[in-house]
Amino acid sequence: MKYPLYWLLAPLVLTACGATEQTTLPDNGEYAQLPLTADVLAMPAWQTLNRFPPRYPKKEAMAANTGCATIEYVIQPDNTVTSLRVVDSSSRYFAQEAEQVIAKWEWSALPSGMVDKPVKTQTRFEFCLEDGSGLCQLEKLADRTQCSGSDMIASVGMRVRRG
Repeated sequence: MKYPLYWLLAPLVLTACGATEQTTLPDNGEYAQLPLTADVLAMPAWQTLNRFPPRYPKKEAMAANTGCATIEYVIQPDNTVTSLRVVDSSSRYFAQEAEQVIAKWEWSALPSGMVDKPVKTQTRFEFCLEDGSGLCQLEKLADRTQCSGSDMIASVGMRVRRG
């Protein structure tokens, strides 16, 4: 055996790669001290913002995985979004799709002057594959999550069996 150490470490590496854990990253940016304003987008003034759900990540859909991601971000007075940060995530693919969709929301269509100073908020994204049992109903998703946050957007896919 030329590399006995590899045989000892391989099970540890494979086990660690298969685990899904929440990821919490520190906020070392410019807005680290800005307080979080929970549910700011639920206020009536923000209801004109078209907040569509993210695409279901192809790799996660093919593996029939469900999960979540919570993204924190800062809304600027000029209706731009900066300082996107993953707070919680069950998968890097869910986090990537969630970050990308926030940037695609039509912030520029909002009336100017919505905020007079930067506002930090967060949105939780739930990714669920519906199998006909009602598992992906919003009420059920809100209760069974590993990610934080009450402002929730659901991305629901359909389970399809190959014949």
